[in-house]
Amino acid sequence: MPLNDTERLVINCMVMRLKEEQALAYLKAHGIDISRATFYRIKGTIEATKLKRLYEIAKQGFVNQHIERIDQLELIQQELWKNYHLEQGAFKKACILEKIASIQPYLSAYYEATREVAIRDAEARALGAHVENEVGQSAIDLPHS
Repeated sequence: MPLNDTERLVINCMVMRLKEEQALAYLKAHGIDISRATFYRIKGTIEATKLKRLYEIAKQGFVNQHIERIDQLELIQQELWKNYHLEQGAFKKACILEKIASIQPYLSAYYEATREVAIRDAEARALGAHVENEVGQSAIDLPHS
């Protein structure tokens, strides 16, 4: 459920806890000239759909953040290996290896979480397909009158 510009600005008003007059002035300053009734209708819609919005934000945010963290850790690891191969000193090489080793538990945890999410997603899809198949089969088995 993507928000339009007006809805985003109304959320800003809610976050800033603006009173009605302040909120309408804020909206007008941002190019949105709406009535009190429209303001409260939009605000009510936002309130009514906040759990759905939270779910969507959490779902998308988790995926994006999860992938970003994995990418960052893999890049760090890659750069550490480059530095390891460029380094001549044994002590500094050992320090770099320690840092590479310290990344491994984090990467493993992210990979494990990714696997768990993939398994749950596959199970949910399989369950959905099974339910659809059962419903379709029941419809086929119904006696015709």
